[in-house]
Amino acid sequence: MIADAVILELPKVTLQAKQLLPEYSGIYYVLDESKNVWYVGQAKNIRNRWQGKAHHRFYQLEVQKKKHFTIYYEQISESQLDSVEKQRIEKYHPHLNSSPVKTKKVRPTETLLRETITAIADFAFLLGVEPPRKEIQSQISIDWLAQKKLLELSVIHVCLDIDILKEKFQPDSINEQEAVLKAAFSSRKAYASKWENLHYFIYRLWVNGYVVEVNYWSRWCPKEEPQGIREYTETTLAQESIRALTPESLGKIKNQADEKSQSALYLKRLNPYSSDRIKPLFNEPVDRETAKTLMAKISEDYKAGLRGIGSRSRLIKSKLISSEFMTIEELLIERGIDPQKYSTGGVINFGYAGERMGLWIKCFSADMKIPYQYVMDVNNRKHPSYNTAYGILNNQKTRAASYQFDIVYLLSSVDKKGWLLVEEYLKDFAIPAATKLSNGEGYVEKFYISARKYIVPAKVNIKLETIGYSAWIPFGLNEEFSTFVSAKGEIRKRLENSGLPAVKLAFKQETIEK
Repeated sequence: MIADAVILELPKVTLQAKQLLPEYSGIYYVLDESKNVWYVGQAKNIRNRWQGKAHHRFYQLEVQKKKHFTIYYEQISESQLDSVEKQRIEKYHPHLNSSPVKTKKVRPTETLLRETITAIADFAFLLGVEPPRKEIQSQISIDWLAQKKLLELSVIHVCLDIDILKEKFQPDSINEQEAVLKAAFSSRKAYASKWENLHYFIYRLWVNGYVVEVNYWSRWCPKEEPQGIREYTETTLAQESIRALTPESLGKIKNQADEKSQSALYLKRLNPYSSDRIKPLFNEPVDRETAKTLMAKISEDYKAGLRGIGSRSRLIKSKLISSEFMTIEELLIERGIDPQKYSTGGVINFGYAGERMGLWIKCFSADMKIPYQYVMDVNNRKHPSYNTAYGILNNQKTRAASYQFDIVYLLSSVDKKGWLLVEEYLKDFAIPAATKLSNGEGYVEKFYISARKYIVPAKVNIKLETIGYSAWIPFGLNEEFSTFVSAKGEIRKRLENSGLPAVKLAFKQETIEK
């Protein structure tokens, strides 16, 4: 049935923005773009009901690829939920309320872990087991390292040894190396949980009462590694074979750790991995052969030119090199841009090979110096809470509330070569994130507008089909173009007149995520 004014005058969010639903009891209505009522339901907490993919009708809505769904909602007291829901269903006869629930086949997370361990065992090892982080919560400054549900669980740390990976696959480029690694953590089936990509090649999986975190070994040991410090013993994780550091090796690594490094806080707490911590409950069969050969197949495809930059492109004639080129590096040289401009320091770099760099931007939708919430004390008085910024105050490096700085930026990251290609046109909408700040300048890694929600910057996608390259470039406001619409129009005009070969543009507006 088509919705009437009773529904259409209610507040609403799109299905994709369901994290913005309110946290109160009520009735919700799912409508398509033609205002057809697909589903009516009730919840004591509407946002929690739609958290992730927990809603029992989410799969049926998700598979409707040509439909665009909106969730309307009204606040109803818990005591009236049953009666009001019944009335609304009888009135609108929603399609899904009278249909059986359809679900995907869900496989246990332990199976995903076992497949991954099989794939990476040749170039990975277990560093140790970290006790729950609730004991050091006050010392953790990065949000994803101190998630509430993480604080009570032990963390099993897996390290990737890139030197061994290179020996095994002999990658011809950093793109091939990254693609090979990503294949091990991609989700190809409907698992109960999936690998979370927390940061550049830092992965996390929640499985059977433990947390498994995967990281590069070089992040734990950034300095030159003493010869022979790593010795291993053969063990298992979720019954899959893998190496683990011996207690003696772990002790040596902890003793020589740099106290000032970011990893020192966690490294000092590690206990040796002495026995299999994750006992499989379902014991599903694992296709080990496929898991082992998947990465090798991707590496072979790269070497054969079937994957990667240029695999689907036609060649472009380079006037500078006097030969045909098909890479972003050659295009930069063609335009007189040094591909190594930001490779010798001076900016904040991300990634194992520093292929991404930091940008500072100013948000369109919020002043980063104002409080993001007010907290009531025991005397019922409000106190402002501010985002924490890193920067220079009184000519000293410091970490302080954002309002104390004269200028506050949001730190974002971008593909270095993509930024070099468009820097001339976007340099007044984003600034390379310098490792040295001026007095009174600071930046935030995430800008929160409430206790849970943070701003994701606007971005422009530059796509060069002729060389098979694309990149998302974050941007923000400047004094002349202070709205997304005006900035978008100016950036589009500049890039379309830039002479970039067959450039295609797409824009994402600044959004709020949770």
